[in-house]
Amino acid sequence: MAFERLDRLWRLFGTGFAFAFLFGGGVVLAVLAFPAVRLVTPAGPKRRERNQYLIHLNFRFYVWMLQALRIIDLEVEGAERLRAGSGRMVVANHPTLLDVVLLMALLPRAQCIVKKELWDSPYLGGTVRGAGYIRNDLEPEALLEACRAAMAEGNDLIIFPEGTRTVPGEPMRFRRGFANVATFLEAQIQLVTITCQPLTLIKGEKWWQIPPRRPLFRVVVGDCLDVRDQLGCEYRSLAARKLVRSLEEYYVEKLSHG
Repeated sequence: MAFERLDRLWRLFGTGFAFAFLFGGGVVLAVLAFPAVRLVTPAGPKRRERNQYLIHLNFRFYVWMLQALRIIDLEVEGAERLRAGSGRMVVANHPTLLDVVLLMALLPRAQCIVKKELWDSPYLGGTVRGAGYIRNDLEPEALLEACRAAMAEGNDLIIFPEGTRTVPGEPMRFRRGFANVATFLEAQIQLVTITCQPLTLIKGEKWWQIPPRRPLFRVVVGDCLDVRDQLGCEYRSLAARKLVRSLEEYYVEKLSHG
């Protein structure tokens, strides 16, 4: 019992330190690292690529630190599939706050669609803008073109179809926006399944509400789908709905088997 209390106290301290480190790392990138890249790299795709790679390295170190401090355990299956391609939509379920960190630690060139509040943040906005991330309040045509341009440059576009973290115990519901983009752009979709046991950093939970034991995160890289296989429908809207149903069934089946 004494060991369990000590372990829990250590993980509580480590989690607080990790959040501070993550926030501080974003500020350092925006204030020091990105300006250094700007001095030696002209504006354009190459600068964004270098900034994204810096974020990738930062998150790789962060995930390593979480494991070294014994705050989390991590298993990754099929990481070579992520490294084998580019210019895809990387679609994943979204159980915890760490999901995007884990994916970006595995992907050297990753793009995200971010909330307007994060884009305009005085602290992390510089990091988001410097990496060329896509703001979610763009007009539909502009958002579509931004996604097209990002993948054409060889970036992998991370998408969480639920739009927010999964609420435990509630049925999984995917929004159709990602499917509209995927079918219109005829994108390749790399499927990724993320699980965490016991659950931590879920929607509505504070960072200090840590689980009774160290959580195990599993990232399983699955199939890569060609969206053109879904386009047999007469209308693109029907193809998008078909894609949503197909992926909902895929994730329900995968998650039901742990």
